[in-house]
Amino acid sequence: MPLVKRYLAPSDYSATDAWRLIEWCLSIGADEFTIDCVETDSRAGKVWSRFDKSVQQFFRGEQTRERMSGRTADDLTRTTKLWSLNDTTVEALKRALPSGVLAYDPMDAGWFEDPVFYRAGNLMLGVLSHEAFAVLRLSEVEVEQLAKAGFPSHDSVPRIG
Repeated sequence: MPLVKRYLAPSDYSATDAWRLIEWCLSIGADEFTIDCVETDSRAGKVWSRFDKSVQQFFRGEQTRERMSGRTADDLTRTTKLWSLNDTTVEALKRALPSGVLAYDPMDAGWFEDPVFYRAGNLMLGVLSHEAFAVLRLSEVEVEQLAKAGFPSHDSVPRIG
């Protein structure tokens, strides 16, 4: 089944709507995720360790997966730490990303960014936080369902205006 790319702009989504989108993705098959943590505090590890503690029982190990960013084009597919996507891990993500899954919200001690959600090992929803866009890969039927569910999307990467 060929997939259609739909692009999302954080400005189109409240935090609540963005979490509703994650619940929708979960309902149509999203089953795992990864996320990056940037720590700037001299006590490095605190931001990550709190999150890791809440999701460690759902750790799936490391697998090769497509990512939204990398140092080079070859680095866009790389070994990636993965966790199961479920109600418990969604709650942990909500605590890690209080402004929403699509937001870019750097903080003094550290923050989370660039979450990627996978379905059967394939990128389904990838967020590039600091570039203020996300890509969603869906079947044509799912694109119709997305619109009917009230989720805005675009045919191309939205420009920040």
